[in-house]
Amino acid sequence: MKKLKAVPKDNSTVLRLGGREIVKNWDDLRYLVAVHKTGSMSAAARLLDTNPATVSRRLARLSETLGFDLFLKTPQGWAANEAIGDLIECITAFENEIESYLNARDNSDASAMRGRINIGCPPSIASYVMYPGLKDFIAENPGLEITFTSQFYQDALGDNDLFVSATRPQQGRLVVRFVGKYATNVYAYPDSPRDGAWVGLHARHDRFPPSQQARSIMGGGDPIIRVETLHEVVNTVRATRLPGLMPRIGAKEDPALRLYDPDSRPMQTPLYLCFHETRRKDPLLQLVADWIASRFNSFAEL
Repeated sequence: MKKLKAVPKDNSTVLRLGGREIVKNWDDLRYLVAVHKTGSMSAAARLLDTNPATVSRRLARLSETLGFDLFLKTPQGWAANEAIGDLIECITAFENEIESYLNARDNSDASAMRGRINIGCPPSIASYVMYPGLKDFIAENPGLEITFTSQFYQDALGDNDLFVSATRPQQGRLVVRFVGKYATNVYAYPDSPRDGAWVGLHARHDRFPPSQQARSIMGGGDPIIRVETLHEVVNTVRATRLPGLMPRIGAKEDPALRLYDPDSRPMQTPLYLCFHETRRKDPLLQLVADWIASRFNSFAEL
């Protein structure tokens, strides 16, 4: 299948499919990119402050013009047809260039940064690493508006400006920066049962090393309670007194918690800070990226 190419032309965008040019208003393409970022019509509608019917109608019109389906339905949501991969990348890069330009224009005085930033981040990292440093960071930069989105094993930006991931992305035009390692293990209270019952993460995490290590420590059985995040494991262990997989930094907050197996070594998971390469010169994004890196550097160990 031939791929699309996009070229700016006045106030619109030219789509080329083979030798044929199709001119569409830029606004139509925002709907395509929004669904690609969010993976669903409803989430794209929220992102664009519209309704799913409008999103569906815009995509149907563009799909009819191009002559093929723009997205394919998968168990994880709507996946872009590979034929529009180049087009989506072109639009994404253009959006990022505009965002970087506006942030540079609006923040020529580096002492008074302002703007909005969306950060995708594992909830436990947000809770134990980011949030404790927010008070001072916001005091120094009162014009910032930060949105945190809970994400763990992430390999794409979605609708975030930057994200912290427990896996290193292998695709896309991303700047990937190693920021530290995150230690996890199975912790328990002195009165916790030792009958194989434990608290873990949802089954979708089972293939990743922290959950595999916890399963091994707990004798190979499934957790009897599963929750969304490591931060929720900490709270559930406190409530049930069951052993559970949790971050070392979270376990340290409760002096009564001990390693379930004193001889077990922590699982060290590398963490990566990622953003699109077109945002390298965005002063606002770089300010936030440097702050995130400094938060990790402030800990002797995680």
